[in-house]
Amino acid sequence: MGNYSDRLRRRISTRGPKEGYCVICGDYGKLTRDHVPPKKCNNLKSVELKTLLQHSSEKSTSQGGTHFQTICTNCNSHLLGTEYDPSLVEFSNAITGLALGKSRDLVVLPRVTGVDIKPQRVARSVVGHVLAAIAVDEAQSGLVDAPMSSAMREYFLDETLPLPDSLEIYYWLYPSNNQVVMKNVAKGILGTGKSIFGHVIKFLPLGFWLVWDKPEDFKIGFRSLLQNKSIGIDSEVHALVDLHGVPSLNYPEMPQDHEMTLFSDKFSYMAKPKE
Repeated sequence: MGNYSDRLRRRISTRGPKEGYCVICGDYGKLTRDHVPPKKCNNLKSVELKTLLQHSSEKSTSQGGTHFQTICTNCNSHLLGTEYDPSLVEFSNAITGLALGKSRDLVVLPRVTGVDIKPQRVARSVVGHVLAAIAVDEAQSGLVDAPMSSAMREYFLDETLPLPDSLEIYYWLYPSNNQVVMKNVAKGILGTGKSIFGHVIKFLPLGFWLVWDKPEDFKIGFRSLLQNKSIGIDSEVHALVDLHGVPSLNYPEMPQDHEMTLFSDKFSYMAKPKE
């Protein structure tokens, strides 16, 4: 009985209470299920969920994609579903075929491709889903007051705000069907004293790294989603996607030479499509 209870505790908790605190706006009321990533971003198949350090046999199944019952109807259906997710879906769908070609070596790809996007809407979609993921405890007990989370919530809820000065969002091509979310992860370079802190979300075809208060001399080899943080909500930019300089599929969770990665198994998971 004890071993079974331990396995249950190690499973990813996705179903929050029917009524609780919305982990984005903080209002108390009925909670709805948020698909992380959005439904139209290759997230409707049933998946097996496990934490990143979990044994392969210790897993649970999520029917119809990965979803967390942690946010209210307004944040879910109106802000995410209507205002922000369509821009992320459009960005993702524009390069999914290229990502699949990369993963299967089916085509010879150009070094770089470009997509016209609305980066403020894409950024808010990413921020909203990261806030909603792995947040059942907050939905039950109330919001955790932390500088990064508080700034992300404020930015998401007010479309007139620029991306916070201390927040950077990087993106790269991620040609894998496995979905990964890591919250509160730190990465450092051994022997240098340099480190960064933030959240990671990866799904076919994109990876995003939300970094808080990055030291100027810490180099990240990915493109910034919002190079102009004050650009208007509906302003478009031509976003470049590197099709050749793709990192390992298990980056950044797996440290490279002279790196270390620190994260809590409680706030990380992988969702793998069922066979």
